[in-house]
Amino acid sequence: MSLPLASAASDRRGLALTLLTLFLIAGASAAFLRAQTLKLEPSPLERPRVERVFSPVCGCASKATATLSFTVTRPLRVDAQMITDGDRSVRSLVAGARWPQGRRTLQWDGRDDAGRLVADGPYRLRVRLLEPEREIVVPTTVAVDTAPPRARLVSVSPRTLPRPRPDRPSARPLELRYRASEGGRPTLLVDGRIATRRGRRPSGRSVIVWGGRARGRPVRPGAHLIAVQIRDRAGNLGPPTQGVRVRVRG
Repeated sequence: MSLPLASAASDRRGLALTLLTLFLIAGASAAFLRAQTLKLEPSPLERPRVERVFSPVCGCASKATATLSFTVTRPLRVDAQMITDGDRSVRSLVAGARWPQGRRTLQWDGRDDAGRLVADGPYRLRVRLLEPEREIVVPTTVAVDTAPPRARLVSVSPRTLPRPRPDRPSARPLELRYRASEGGRPTLLVDGRIATRRGRRPSGRSVIVWGGRARGRPVRPGAHLIAVQIRDRAGNLGPPTQGVRVRVRG
């Protein structure tokens, strides 16, 4: 009688394992179908606008933090973090927050949860919906860039120019040719002070034409030291180039 009893017990264990396997398969299939259904649902976050690049150390109000905004199409309860390209969270922006429908704006100062500056590089915003559970990663990256641009003067010609009159510009302006390590907005310095700012220029060689004015007024006759300084797209201000002495005739 012992053999039939052992066989029956073995059959019951086999049946239990089969039922458990089928249960796990069914659960996994349901979870997979649920995940696929969520992927097909329209995102409740629309029209994202992301600061593409910024510098937490630039000392400038407009680029010291990154602004991330989007429209919430229905009420949500969420967590939101900044993550690396490897999906590692570096900073929690909100936890368990309830967002009503409407426009939402988040700010990030380029620091991690311990208050330390993160490494330069790309980061993304990850929003986790808690009811129901779903994860949304904004594809547009936010680049942290704390490296200041570099520039050097290549040539200045001519080295002497007539002082411009109030009613007309200089007959022969100077051409300052320089090379920049990255794109940015150049500033012309005369005797260490800002004389004029120019629009954004690409990296590499560029030129600034100067007619002898500082902030719209003719400079005094005599020798002046001129240099160029670049502010990059992230807001970092590079050091001035080595100055070149030029003369303005009276």
